[in-house]
Amino acid sequence: MLTLQQLHELHDKAYCHGQETRMRAADDMMFYWVTQWDDSTLGESSLQYRGEFNVLRKAGRQIVADLRSNPVQVNFVPKSESRDDGADILDGLYLTDDRANTSLEAYDNATGEAVVCGVGAWELYTEYASNRAGIDHQIIRRRPIYEANNNCFWDPNAKLLDKSDANYVSILEAYSSDGYKDLVKELCDEASEDGVKETRQERKKREKEEVRRPSSFAAPEQSYTFPWMGSGNDLIYVVSFYHRRKIKDKVITFTDPTGQPLTLRESDLESVMDELIDDGYVIASEREIQRWEVRKYIASGECILNGKMGKDGEREGEVIAGENLPVVPTYGERAFIEGEEHYEGITRLAKDPQRLRNFQLSYLADIVSRSPRPKPIFHPEQIQGFEFMYEENGADNNYPYLLQNRLDANGQPLPLGAISVMPEQTIPQALMASIELSRQAVEDVANPGLPQDIADPDLSGKAVNALTNRLDQQSIVYQQNLKHAKRRDAEIYASMAVEVYDAPREVTLTSQDGSTKKARIMEMVQDRETGEMTALNDLTNTEYEVYADIGPSYASKKEQTIEQLTAMASSLAQVDPMMSKMLMLQTLTLINGVDMEPVRKYARKQLILADIFEPETEEEEAMVREARSQQPPPDANMVLAQAEMEKAKAAQMNAQRETLKDQANAQNNAAKTQIDAFRAQTDRAAVQVDAEKAGADIQFKQAQTAGKMMENVQRLVSPFRAQVQPRQ
Repeated sequence: MLTLQQLHELHDKAYCHGQETRMRAADDMMFYWVTQWDDSTLGESSLQYRGEFNVLRKAGRQIVADLRSNPVQVNFVPKSESRDDGADILDGLYLTDDRANTSLEAYDNATGEAVVCGVGAWELYTEYASNRAGIDHQIIRRRPIYEANNNCFWDPNAKLLDKSDANYVSILEAYSSDGYKDLVKELCDEASEDGVKETRQERKKREKEEVRRPSSFAAPEQSYTFPWMGSGNDLIYVVSFYHRRKIKDKVITFTDPTGQPLTLRESDLESVMDELIDDGYVIASEREIQRWEVRKYIASGECILNGKMGKDGEREGEVIAGENLPVVPTYGERAFIEGEEHYEGITRLAKDPQRLRNFQLSYLADIVSRSPRPKPIFHPEQIQGFEFMYEENGADNNYPYLLQNRLDANGQPLPLGAISVMPEQTIPQALMASIELSRQAVEDVANPGLPQDIADPDLSGKAVNALTNRLDQQSIVYQQNLKHAKRRDAEIYASMAVEVYDAPREVTLTSQDGSTKKARIMEMVQDRETGEMTALNDLTNTEYEVYADIGPSYASKKEQTIEQLTAMASSLAQVDPMMSKMLMLQTLTLINGVDMEPVRKYARKQLILADIFEPETEEEEAMVREARSQQPPPDANMVLAQAEMEKAKAAQMNAQRETLKDQANAQNNAAKTQIDAFRAQTDRAAVQVDAEKAGADIQFKQAQTAGKMMENVQRLVSPFRAQVQPRQ
């Protein structure tokens, strides 16, 4: 348990840890939402006209629109494979509570603040589902934390983006004097009704708390004193302080007279022990565990207001459901620098160019509004006696014409008309040149608008998709941080749901398409095989993994699916009419519109009867059984005739197969004979070619030998021919 002094110290440590970052983020909120002139930069400006020419707001709207058009989808996966039914139930419960008005407001407020100043947050809590007597079921709700930058303070040792490593968080809320008195009365009355009767001392203390106002809150070891009571505005600040710590506990397993087990924590036995004894439960086993306990304290600067009165005279707060701090932060851009957490939104970098633009255009307006209008300049002698005609300006001058002296006192002619005109005040060229530059400077750091290099009005569908993806890249940091926040939200929800949904009841489950259905949880039924009683849709004693994905909304995906189904149905109309019909029926189940519900029901009925859809409700299962029971049983003679027909078809097919086999064999034999004849003829031709080649070789060799013999004869005859040749 924490004392009030310990609570003070922890809160003050958290406040002082990130004070500088919060001050800058608070200035961003003021600049974005309230005024762009109320700061030290332009506060002393001498301009008479101070306008706001806001380029920043458009960029903020675009990023917020991206976040809402690409929602985060959460999926629960049980760590035990045998508990898929619990995960499906938890998915439906989460989507149901996610659609509550307070949840939607919490998300919108947190994402808006994260985009503007860099951080936002929301809180999860439990409340009774109804105030009617006899209904004690609780449900999980969310509420926004307004100005989370100024009112939500985290454990300085927490470093993770989702603050899952924090051990405490402090949330401030302002009350009026009357509102604070009502809060004290409500909390103290609830605390007194929790347990035993109030003692006289406790009653006196409670009555005193109801009428007195809290004093200022200060941590002695710090120089900063937080004003829990607002000065001058009659506001009283109250803190909701969540603190978690690891405790030792026991898990006790009981068995009833029939042998059915019941597992409870020792800390939960106090309220049900009498009932267990009356029902005959006995202890079967015990096991020591360590678990996280989260306790909530509601305190002013003077005392803790909720929980039972402890031995030391202070209230002890109250234990809440789950093992996690039920506060979820979401960030814009975030970093740790020298051990300090820093965060910012789109405002921080756009402030200077936005200030410059405001100053430039205000200065331009000042020039236009304060510079004198062009006026003619005359010699006094020209209008002497007619001054009254020139006193009124613009529309106030109703004279049809103006008079002027032609001659002066000496009879000399005077110039006709004004001798000159007073010049207008000139606008500095640097001012005109820098106005557009200042706008571009704001857009460069903040505006995720249309990129200029693809600003083509005649874009194809693929180009539009590419453009959309490129625009999403401008806000992807905010989307990713929101994904982490939603995943953390689902983890907290699952931890709370295990304790909240621990008794049989009927709940409403919501699917991704927005349809709802009723289901029973923790309903005890007898297992037909084992004969033991088991709980259906049991969420208790199970741990879940949580996964989160960013994607287009269900409506966008639904429109795309309808387009694809329509195109496929048209293309298959001639090829496969049955498939085309099935696709058209599927399309009808997705179409929304006025009086379309009967058409959707008819299409779904046809798809169920065709075994395309599985029946989900008892009515649909009964419809399938009735349709199958109405089909007449087959006639025995018809079955026998069909069997004989199939037998004849089989025999005919065998005969055709044998005939085809014989024909194939004959064709194979004929082809083989032709191949053998061709091969023999080829062999004979080869032998003849070889013989002719051998004869040619012999003739060549003979010719070569004869040639050599002739050469030898010539060599022998040549000397004798020279001797017998006659002399001249």
